[in-house]
Amino acid sequence: MQPASSRFYLASFLAAGFLTLLTGCDQPPSATVSPSGERTRTTSTNEALDLKQRQIAFLNRIREADPEGRTIDRALLNEQNELGLVLDRSVEMDKIPALMRIMLGKMATEFPGEDATVIVYTPSNPPHKIGTGRLNSRTRDMTYTPEK
Repeated sequence: MQPASSRFYLASFLAAGFLTLLTGCDQPPSATVSPSGERTRTTSTNEALDLKQRQIAFLNRIREADPEGRTIDRALLNEQNELGLVLDRSVEMDKIPALMRIMLGKMATEFPGEDATVIVYTPSNPPHKIGTGRLNSRTRDMTYTPEK
């Protein structure tokens, strides 16, 4: 059991740190369309590079918001644009759904119109999945499913 001051710090960090995380990320990617109305191959390559750059910037902002790793030990995005978070051992299980809602909201802002998935893991070697959060971009419904 953690002391009350430690729980207060974690709650304060989650509330303050992640609510201010990722400001100014609401600009949609630009697209170039050829005169015939079709996207060019160069545009597809540029969009892929733009997505990769946005993913890197997003991960850097997550890491900068928690520089001492008190909540998130590691953060990464896979090929399906799913965010994987390896949480610090001090994170209480009942705080994870709130963290997931915050991160799903930030992903929706960063990657508008796309469904978002956040998967959280233990800091073990190898990491074990704790749960999965999903955001349906069309309905804006968020769900969190803990692992059994």
